[in-house]
Amino acid sequence: MRWKIAMVCSFFSVGLSAQNLVPNPSFEELTRCPNSFSTDKNDFIVPGWESPTKGTPDHFHGCSWGEADVPFNWAGSANAHSGKGYAGMYVWNKRDDDKSYREYIQCELAEPLVEGDVYKLEFYYKLASHAVYVINRIGLVVTTTRLSYSHDQVIDIIPTLSVELDSAVTTTTGSWEHAMVEYKAAGGERYLTIGNFFNNKETKSTRLPYRIGKNSMLTTSAYYFIDDVSVKAIDSLKNRTVPAALKYRKDTVELNRDYVLKNIQFEFDSYVLLRSSFVELDKVVDYLKDSPEINVRLSGHTDFIGSDDYNITLSRNRARSVADYFVSKGIQSQRIISYGFGKTRPIVLDKTDEARKINRRVEIRFVME
Repeated sequence: MRWKIAMVCSFFSVGLSAQNLVPNPSFEELTRCPNSFSTDKNDFIVPGWESPTKGTPDHFHGCSWGEADVPFNWAGSANAHSGKGYAGMYVWNKRDDDKSYREYIQCELAEPLVEGDVYKLEFYYKLASHAVYVINRIGLVVTTTRLSYSHDQVIDIIPTLSVELDSAVTTTTGSWEHAMVEYKAAGGERYLTIGNFFNNKETKSTRLPYRIGKNSMLTTSAYYFIDDVSVKAIDSLKNRTVPAALKYRKDTVELNRDYVLKNIQFEFDSYVLLRSSFVELDKVVDYLKDSPEINVRLSGHTDFIGSDDYNITLSRNRARSVADYFVSKGIQSQRIISYGFGKTRPIVLDKTDEARKINRRVEIRFVME
């Protein structure tokens, strides 16, 4: 029997502290371990990320037993800026015309940027040690709509964050470099894309001596690793309505609102789902199978015990565990994005055991693409 989901909820006003709105910001979360370089855009299977063009970015992770390992892989040797993973992409290719090959990576932010609020946008990038060329440009753009192109060339758009160095080679070339800008939001920006948004005439390049490249593409291109992408509000405290309960009924689901999944439990201080969670999760699975046009956004939250970094990691892993359960039941991974907010979004501000129990939760949002 086909059924829909409706939510019964009460609301609280809480302080919103700075949090990273980027899913899987250091490319640690996995659907599978990468093996080698991508030959198709759909080979780039990284939770929360995609290729907005026909370009084929790559994923590297320490779990790999193949050419996509960290630190040693087909593109070079590099430890991650943090953790065990990073993305990689061609940002420039030696051509005399305007059809130079480019790769980009794109994600959906946890929520739209708020008009007038100031955000810190940043990421880290590193020239691959097997790349023969280095360039002076790389950047990031935030947009209200998802970028989608049927080519693998330059995206002609003005970047929000633009690294434009005077020369291609600097004293930091080959190390992890930091790109950052403070940005006042126009409002509604929801998608983030990283790459080189300038054509070859606008991009300075330098061939590095003594490098021969490990394949034909690396010999004629600039290839960079990307890690630790972040979008955080600066000194912004907003009132936010947080639902206290989610209840299933045979009504139509309300899209684009966050609700708490009830009865979702994990092993103590862990992100391993308890079997008692499966009954509620299976109801969502059934709904998603009946409604293939609906996607979900999951966010994990913890109580106030523990460090900020620990809770962010734990909350991301718990949201990812729910996502993995959905995938194991036949829901396509492309329909699910997960985020982790640690202890930055409490429903109840008290420090009691009951408040801790309420604040430990996974929220779900149903969206239509």
